[in-house]
Amino acid sequence: MNVPYATGSVPPLVCGAGELARLPGLLPDDAASVLLVCDVGVGAAGLVDRVENALTDAPPVTRFVAPSSEPAVATVDQAAEQARRLDRPVIVGLGGGTALDIAKLVAGLARTDRGLGDFLLGADTFAERAPAVMVPTTAGTGSEVTRTCIVSDAEGAKLWVWSPVLAPDAVVLDPELSVSMPRSLAVATGLDAFVHAAEAATGQARNHVNEAFALQAVHLATHWLETAADGAGDLQAAGAMQESALLAGLAIDSGGTGIAHNIGHALGSLYHIPHGIAVALALEASLGWSANEAGARFERVAGAFGGGATPDSLASAYTRWLERLDFAAVAAPALPSVLDAEALARAMAADANRPMADNNARPPAPGDLDMLARATVAVCERYRRKRAVPA
Repeated sequence: MNVPYATGSVPPLVCGAGELARLPGLLPDDAASVLLVCDVGVGAAGLVDRVENALTDAPPVTRFVAPSSEPAVATVDQAAEQARRLDRPVIVGLGGGTALDIAKLVAGLARTDRGLGDFLLGADTFAERAPAVMVPTTAGTGSEVTRTCIVSDAEGAKLWVWSPVLAPDAVVLDPELSVSMPRSLAVATGLDAFVHAAEAATGQARNHVNEAFALQAVHLATHWLETAADGAGDLQAAGAMQESALLAGLAIDSGGTGIAHNIGHALGSLYHIPHGIAVALALEASLGWSANEAGARFERVAGAFGGGATPDSLASAYTRWLERLDFAAVAAPALPSVLDAEALARAMAADANRPMADNNARPPAPGDLDMLARATVAVCERYRRKRAVPA
């Protein structure tokens, strides 16, 4: 592990049941308004009202409600325009990865007249941003602590925006906000956290600092996701999964992701498969191949599954875990009737996706992307057949 690395700043973290009540104290003293960025699902669950009630004594609150789909460039620009009309706003992100990514980007755009298009794929960085506090209600992306955001352009292609300025000022992790997630969402977001952590712990850019975050995130996910997803309202499990997602976010912030995210972004761009489902499918298709030549990197990830799991048996252990989670019930409804392996391989080879492939524990050689695309299509088709989703 002699690869140079640089970590981002870790914002203050307020964690625990009922800690939403401390949100007003995290706002800057000179804030004159609050833009509360959320999504449709969070509003329907009544969580926006809970946050606004917590902010009763704070500056006036204005809502921006984003569509339930993954973040789009046009949505971010629309929200930024709303922020610019407010007096000295602080941006509060409430929700899953969609709302949090939008909120971070709005904070970056609030003090400029430029559109998000100027910053896509590292074209430029933000000089400054408005104050920002993130309040996640799912346990998956870790967006609340990362310097990266993912958005879709008008054609649906998934693109990234990175800037050290995007890390927020504070984060509130209150498991009371995530304990009642629908089972399908809990499974998909929890697997997203696991894939983040597994790839960060094994990739080319791994380092001792990010590995500490990543391996603890892996441990928490493998031990608590099944309990968190069963709908029993277990605050300990919900809190552990929130911590898993946050730690995985810190891990990828300096260690990056790998081939599962390369494939997952391609699946999202072509077929609009939700991110957590896409990367979980992609990991199942690629994990055995990755560990076959880079097994030493996977020893501690395999150990988290217990039962004597080794790098050689890790792919099977992961598949059995997906079966216990009834991942088929989560994945199948999101899958298209037909997937094109050649188109998928082309999307995987796109410049925007290539860094994730190059960072994988086993970087792909020429021809590997075609093989991995075919393997991914086979995994998707198996889940469709298993749940008999009509074509």
